[in-house]
Amino acid sequence: RGAKPDRGGLRRRNRGGLMEFVESAGGLLFGYGLPFLFVLAVVIFVHEFGHFIVARWCGVAVQAFSIGFGRELFGWTDRHGTRWRLSAVPLGGYVRFVGDMNAASMPDDAAVAEADPEMRPRLFVNKNVWQRIAVVVAGPSANLIFTFVVLYGLLLAYGQYTIPPIVSQVTA
Repeated sequence: RGAKPDRGGLRRRNRGGLMEFVESAGGLLFGYGLPFLFVLAVVIFVHEFGHFIVARWCGVAVQAFSIGFGRELFGWTDRHGTRWRLSAVPLGGYVRFVGDMNAASMPDDAAVAEADPEMRPRLFVNKNVWQRIAVVVAGPSANLIFTFVVLYGLLLAYGQYTIPPIVSQVTA
């Protein structure tokens, strides 16, 4: 009725299928996953840096600048006292101002009340409404400006595709 299947051949074939799966999963990870995380990190950095730079211009004291959430993987403190962090979950980020209770910039009433008199004018909650609006709007504005800069750079690098006005044939 036919030969029995070769067990060794089946094992080799299944192992080959497993290896193909691992290679394809690695291809998905390195071909799509890591580039996606890199682009996301760049977009997050530009957005949060917009908040950060306008806050500094308005004289707001910044406690932390983080790319990602969760446990800190790498970080340093600059000369202004801002803690720059790269955190474990790279799906977001935040700029935390001095006197904030959390990353959503909810004011911590106890911290505001206990702040040094020289620090109080530098707290986000004590800035006038126009400065707070400028800090909040700066993140999306930075993303918008960054988008135009990237698209303009692509236009300069690759130009615009045009069809040359050459007549190849004349039809009756």
